[in-house]
Amino acid sequence: MIEKILVSPNRALITLLSALLLAVIHQYLFYGKEVGVSYLIFVLLFYAFMYVFAKDRIRTLTLIDAWMAAVVFMLGLTFLLFDNELLRVLNFLFVPGLIILHMTYLAGRKRKQWWDLRIIGTSLDHLLPQSIRHWGTIGGIVVKAGGRGMGKSHKAVLVKVFIGLAASFPILIVVVALLTSADGVFNQYLSGFPEWLNHLTLTPGFPRMVWIIIGGILLFSYVWGFVQPMEYEAEKRENDHWKNATLLSPAAVHVSDHDHAGQKNTETESSNTVEHKTHTHSIRTDRDTLKLDPIIVCTMLFVINCVYVLFVFVQFSYLFGAGSGQLPSDLSYAEYARSGFAELVLVTSINFFILIVALQCTRPSGRTASIIHQVLLLILVGCTAIMLYSAFMRLHLYEQAYGYTYIRFLVHAFMIFLALLLFIAGLRIRYTSIPLLRWYIVLSLTAYAAVNYVGMDNRIAELNVARYHKTGNIDAAYLANLSADAIPQLRKFAQEEFPALKDHLLEREAYMNERENSSSWPSYNVARHRAAKELSKLRTE
Repeated sequence: MIEKILVSPNRALITLLSALLLAVIHQYLFYGKEVGVSYLIFVLLFYAFMYVFAKDRIRTLTLIDAWMAAVVFMLGLTFLLFDNELLRVLNFLFVPGLIILHMTYLAGRKRKQWWDLRIIGTSLDHLLPQSIRHWGTIGGIVVKAGGRGMGKSHKAVLVKVFIGLAASFPILIVVVALLTSADGVFNQYLSGFPEWLNHLTLTPGFPRMVWIIIGGILLFSYVWGFVQPMEYEAEKRENDHWKNATLLSPAAVHVSDHDHAGQKNTETESSNTVEHKTHTHSIRTDRDTLKLDPIIVCTMLFVINCVYVLFVFVQFSYLFGAGSGQLPSDLSYAEYARSGFAELVLVTSINFFILIVALQCTRPSGRTASIIHQVLLLILVGCTAIMLYSAFMRLHLYEQAYGYTYIRFLVHAFMIFLALLLFIAGLRIRYTSIPLLRWYIVLSLTAYAAVNYVGMDNRIAELNVARYHKTGNIDAAYLANLSADAIPQLRKFAQEEFPALKDHLLEREAYMNERENSSSWPSYNVARHRAAKELSKLRTE
């Protein structure tokens, strides 16, 4: 079936009609509705749409494609399973960007590797220029489909009419603006037009029709930008240059003199080999000259490490005993937790920059210099790890004193993420064959998906309840404002241990019930549905 569509002379028309159908589904799922299971459904439909109508442009699927598709699916599934508002907003913006990158890697006009950062530019090229240029293609498809019974002359006239209408529109705007300024009576006649337009937009179904038309145009133009991508003039000249160079190269010339063919071919191959080696050597030389001198890098690392080692030595005097009360003099837990936390995280980030530059941008050197370079980098990694641990301990003490919140939880997660990046950097120092950028990309996307599934609201509620058991302090109002993910645990806590929380939770019941009753099935969310049931139980108990 798909193969028949791809070879059909009406492929463009079928794609346009399918894009309009997908736009109809999109407006049904999202127009005037809260996002829920609808997000996952549309993501799956969009992948199917791209696969069917751009299959001949898709490269052979690999393990990395399955992994990226799994990440997209898991993030789309969060709209069904969880209700954290912050993560929902982030995912609403992040998932489309990830899909666009994935589509560009699969079917983009430039075959980039998934770890090549230039794929971002190619993705933007497909999103805007490659798509916008096919808006006119839609007009051609409509004219062709609507004028099947017309002769060529009539079709040409119809195309010219469409072009004339499109060209006159911007001129018309300027002319009307000038005429209304020049003549007050004419302006009064036209002043009723916006009111009429306002009544039109309130007509039932009109906004949906606009939504469908715009959505269909955007969907078709995006997929057609992959099917028929535009090659820029600069790229054409470059490709023609390489083609001519290939055709005119000595290795490509057929020698007609059979007596000397063997000798000439041997000389040509020898010349091309020497030329290739010289060219390769010159490229490597140019790359090496752009990299930093190892002596300069080692000197900088030595100076920086001296300061870090001194800092770590001072930290050891109280760092590992801080949780037991062995704090610096005249410092309370809260003061110790606040002091220097942001600075330590900032220094850790700077150290990552130094590590990446030292690993990726240092010129190769002899064995002794290479060993010194590795030792200095390992010292930097060790000092950075201790700084990160110090910041982690300070935040932990601060949370024990003031409780657990979204921001503090995410900062904790970010520091764990930095620790994993640091671990990979340490491995890269020892094993130089490890592709640092690829591992960082994989870890970053995996970590982001993990944060979505760790149950942030539920975990915050657990930690605050545990803190209540130790200190007797709890912020009931803050807990009651956690997302629906935490409601089951909070209901249990209110019922068994902290009745004062019940009033705060019941204030949300009316809102939750109204939200649940007014929602249709595309907005269905497991966490909200479960929370509404738990709150109704709380009222009857």
